[in-house]
Amino acid sequence: MNWFKLSLIRLMSKTAEFKPEQFEIPPSQELGDLALPLHVTARNLGVKPEELSLKLAEALKTEENSFLSEAKSVGGYLNFFLNTQSVAELTWNTISSMGARYGVDAVSQQSVIVEHTSANPIHPLHIGAARNALFGDTLTRLLKAQGKKVEAHFYVDDTGRQTALAALAYKLLGQPSPSGKPDSWVGALYVFGNAFVELFLAKEALKEAKNDDEVKRIQQSIDEWVGVLSEQSQKQPQMFEVLSKAFSSLQDPKFELSELMLKYEEGEPSTRSLVRNLVQHCLNGFVQTLSRANIVHDKFDYESDLLWNGSVDKVLTLLESSEYVERQGKVMIFDVNRAAEELSLKQKLGIQKTHLLPKLVLTRADGTTLYTTRDLAYSLEKLSKADTVYNIIGAEQSLKQLQLKVVLYSLGYTNVLNQIHVPYEYVDLPGETMSGRRGRYITFDSIMDEAKMRAAPEVEKRNPSLTKEKISELSEKIASAAIRFALIGVNANKRIVFTWDRVLNFETNSGPYALYTYARANSILAKSALSLDGLKPDFSKLSDKDEHRLVVLAARLPEIVSYAANSLRPEVLPEYVLRVCDTFNSYYASTPVLGAGDRDTREARTALVKMIQQTLGSAFGFMGVTPPERM
Repeated sequence: MNWFKLSLIRLMSKTAEFKPEQFEIPPSQELGDLALPLHVTARNLGVKPEELSLKLAEALKTEENSFLSEAKSVGGYLNFFLNTQSVAELTWNTISSMGARYGVDAVSQQSVIVEHTSANPIHPLHIGAARNALFGDTLTRLLKAQGKKVEAHFYVDDTGRQTALAALAYKLLGQPSPSGKPDSWVGALYVFGNAFVELFLAKEALKEAKNDDEVKRIQQSIDEWVGVLSEQSQKQPQMFEVLSKAFSSLQDPKFELSELMLKYEEGEPSTRSLVRNLVQHCLNGFVQTLSRANIVHDKFDYESDLLWNGSVDKVLTLLESSEYVERQGKVMIFDVNRAAEELSLKQKLGIQKTHLLPKLVLTRADGTTLYTTRDLAYSLEKLSKADTVYNIIGAEQSLKQLQLKVVLYSLGYTNVLNQIHVPYEYVDLPGETMSGRRGRYITFDSIMDEAKMRAAPEVEKRNPSLTKEKISELSEKIASAAIRFALIGVNANKRIVFTWDRVLNFETNSGPYALYTYARANSILAKSALSLDGLKPDFSKLSDKDEHRLVVLAARLPEIVSYAANSLRPEVLPEYVLRVCDTFNSYYASTPVLGAGDRDTREARTALVKMIQQTLGSAFGFMGVTPPERM
């Protein structure tokens, strides 16, 4: 719709200057298709908003614009009513020429990295990681639709204690090939490794307990971890039997764990092979899961590579000479607040001047680096390869992301302001709690499986003649769409309460409902037996209010895509799709398409159905949804 806004701006330029982003969509169709608030402009011109609105409305009456039907002064607003026929003709021609690319606006050649998912490679992806992955993948698709060169990256945290716990168990098990889905198998290793080490530490602490309260607290911890082992042993009895003997034979599991971590950070060949093999098994499982939802990463970046290729050492060398670093033995601490104030960064980062930013610890007492230090090196690597970087990371990491920016800016990397943290909140499943350490989590796979299982009876009810294979295939597509709509359709700053009655509602406000609407449009087109190639419909035949609304909605897709990308708000896309679906279904229920009285009206309405079908199909593509031709 920007084309129309720009044409209006040109027509009104003799009176005042406006920008496309100043226009709004009125709350009801009776108020028009677009509205321009004039309060700020009127104040700048020294006139009343109503006076300016009337003046512009009168001026537009004398201007020729085939897309404008009427401009009305409504208080301090100027409301615009579009011409159905002109907008329909332009949209029809655009869709006919662009096809599935409708909505793409190749306006930029900027290089972009979107880092998303980046879950620890120690257990299956859970529902929180699913929200991250789906948000990141949709944002990637939207940015590509702007012509940007976009890569999706996954940051593999393979040097931490959690990975080492799973790797130690993997080593003691004899490094076999996974049985079953590889990430689930690695998840079991992590639970066993964590439980056996925690039990050892608790028993050691029990020997040093100084009073009854301390003994009671430690014993409760022991009982809990024994319970975890008992629970996990029911799922993996053979693994439990082998690891139980192997861990009991270790004199000091804590020492073994520390040795493994140190050797891996140093790149010792056998340890490097051990950990990388384990991590690759888990990543293979991730890829299997993500592919079910049409999510693909262009590159997997390993944290360990930053240690081995000298990137972390380079950052440490720069920090050594920083005036904002203080030392406590081998511990390096960065004074973030002082740096932010002296470099005038708070305003640039949107932080209140009075807000104190805590100091950032960069190295441990033994001089080894922390996750945060390695993240500094990773940020520099990403910024060296892209003009803009988007980090899809949980909202709980917001402070850490700010601290990293301050540190890198102080080291002279001012382009770190082009690294944007996109925070997201958790997903709540009523009645469910998760703990990866204890092997209790709601996996992305289990949510997909549940959605597929719930969708299958609906598919079979609507298509009794389909084979079991076709029902399974169709149910998988519906499941993917249902989860995508549910997890993308809520602003990232808000928590999601995941309930099945909303996620899989075939009647309204869900992914399956949107797919059903698309299939309905396909069915109408198939029954029409009308060749749409080269067709020049007489869109003057579209006189119904719903027809006008559908034409305008179809014309808005490119603007919706652009807004969703620029504002980092992918949720506006499913919101838009559902609005199109509601309007189309209302129209179909009240207006005959194939049964229209005359040929011209029938062709115009069929062409409108085609516009809606392609609009939905293109929108699905930007969301990573593969719509079935039938439901």
